[in-house]
Amino acid sequence: MATTSQACLCSKGIVDISGLCDPGDTTEVIRNYPYWKQMYISESLAIPLAKPQAEHVNAVTTTVSILRKKVIKTPRSFNDSGVTPVPLPNLEGRLLTGRKLIVEGQLCQQVEYTATDAPQPVHSVEFYVPFSAYIVVPLNVTVGGNTVDSLIVDFDVDVCLEDVTACLLDERTILKQVTLLLSAVPVSVN
Repeated sequence: MATTSQACLCSKGIVDISGLCDPGDTTEVIRNYPYWKQMYISESLAIPLAKPQAEHVNAVTTTVSILRKKVIKTPRSFNDSGVTPVPLPNLEGRLLTGRKLIVEGQLCQQVEYTATDAPQPVHSVEFYVPFSAYIVVPLNVTVGGNTVDSLIVDFDVDVCLEDVTACLLDERTILKQVTLLLSAVPVSVN
């Protein structure tokens, strides 16, 4: 039985979610390469007017495509005045290494829902939502036994889709929230 939350006005019910990762697989990767970033993406998805209104979200299938990745130069948060650079983290404990891997991707989603009209009760709609993120990477990395500037390194970006929630805000609007982890692994020199 569905209930309505007064806090977010979302219809609560069981939604079948497909596409989540096995966190154990990603844990092993970030243990060896601690270059990662967690992201939370909140989306308000409008059901197209050509589709019938929704009564309930039944299922969500989500995949992630990485479209572009590039290492860029950034400021460094180190005091380089001595023999050994001294890290100068911000108040959150974060450091700038002088390099960031910019990642552009897209959430590819199919939402199956029960319509308010009786003749064809189940429908689906696809949504493609772009995102951009960055992962701080070291100034230099070791690839194939050689230590090189990360500007000339090609990184594989792995995606761990940790959580997806979806509910109806109204008969034409789906609130969907995605939590994902992006991790980068240096694979070759450009």
